[in-house]
Amino acid sequence: MFKAIRHPIRTMRQWWRKPVEAEPDQRSTNDALFLGYARLARLQGFDRLYVALSFDCDTPEDIPAAEQLHTWLTQHGMKATYAVPGAQLQEGARTYRRLIDVGADFINHGARPHAEWRDGRYWSITFYNEMTTDEVIQDIRDGHEICLKVLGRAPIGFRAPHFGYYQSPEQREVIYSALRQLGYSYSTSTLPEYGLRCGPVVKENGIDEIPLSGSYANPDIILDSWNYIVSPNEPVLKDEYAALFIQMVDRMQSLGVTGVLNYYVDPAHVVKGQAFYRALEYLLQKNIETVHFGQLLEIAGEGR
Repeated sequence: MFKAIRHPIRTMRQWWRKPVEAEPDQRSTNDALFLGYARLARLQGFDRLYVALSFDCDTPEDIPAAEQLHTWLTQHGMKATYAVPGAQLQEGARTYRRLIDVGADFINHGARPHAEWRDGRYWSITFYNEMTTDEVIQDIRDGHEICLKVLGRAPIGFRAPHFGYYQSPEQREVIYSALRQLGYSYSTSTLPEYGLRCGPVVKENGIDEIPLSGSYANPDIILDSWNYIVSPNEPVLKDEYAALFIQMVDRMQSLGVTGVLNYYVDPAHVVKGQAFYRALEYLLQKNIETVHFGQLLEIAGEGR
C-alpha cells in the first residue's frame, strides 16, 4: 500500500527518476547557494547545523509505524514532531496520546483526511488550492480543535496538506491570518527555495515560517520519503535516500554551513527498511542535534 501524493514538479519528482549527482559546475553553484544560506542563518542566530525531523501521518498505516519509529528515536535521544490530519488523529488517538506523553511534539495538519483508499491504493485528497478561503480557514480551525481535544493541548505550529500547491504570498497569508487568530507561532509549509533565499526562519506577517529542505544534488526539491520509495506498489525507502541525506550533512559540515535541515517523511514508508535508520545513525555519529520547531524559534529570536 502506498500514498500517492501530488506535488508540483519543483516539490516532487516521479519515483522512477534517478537522483542527479551535481556536475563540477553545478557543485560550485550549489556551494555558493548554501554558503549564502549560511550567511542568512548566522544573521538569524544559528551558529551550528541543526536537524528538524517531522513525520506526516496521513494514513492508518502511519499510526503503528509512528509509534515504532518514535520508540527508536526516544531510545537514541532524538526529537520528533508529528503532523497528523484531524481525522487520522482521532482514529489513532490512543497511540498519539502515548507519543505526546513521552515527549513527541505535534503540529496542526488540518482536520480533513489527506488520503483515501480506492482501487487498491491511496489517492490524495484535500488540496487547499481547490478549496475556498473560508473552507481553508475552517479546516485549520477544526484541526486545532481536534488537536486540543485528542492531545489535551493546543499546538503552536501548522503544516498545510499537500503544501506544494499552496505557495503564493496571497495563499500563505490566508494560512497566517488563521494562525494569528489562533495564537500560533509558526508554519512549516514552504518549499526549499524559500529557505535558501530567506534563511531558516522567515518572519512573515506575524508568523514564523520554517521552510523545508532539499538535498545537495537537488537543493530545490524536498528530500522526503515519497520521492525515494522503491515504487508506488512497494513503498519502502530506497538506499539512495540515505546516501543523499548523508551527502547533504557531509557537504554542509565541510562548507561550515549553519542553519537547519528541515526534513519530513511518512512513517509507514521508512519503518520497514534500513535507509532512514542509517541516515539517523549518521546524525548521531556526527553529533548533530535534532530539535523541535519551537527551539528553532528561540534561536532565531535571540538572533533578531
